[in-house]
Amino acid sequence: MSNLLDDAIDAVYDKNPSAFQDAVGGVLQDKLRERIGVEKISISQNFMSDNDYDNDEQEEAADEDF
Repeated sequence: MSNLLDDAIDAVYDKNPSAFQDAVGGVLQDKLRERIGVEKISISQNFMSDNDYDNDEQEEAADEDF
């Protein structure tokens, strides 16, 4: 990512708005990709822990029926 930031800075000094836009877009895509990965992990962990909780509740309810 630092290369993309360096490219953006170079583009500003070279007065090249197209290259600046491409570099900044690349930085934003990298950040978004990282954030999506973090959210996927968080969601899967929450999903698995919610399933464990639901299973525990079902087992307790089944035990109470007997």
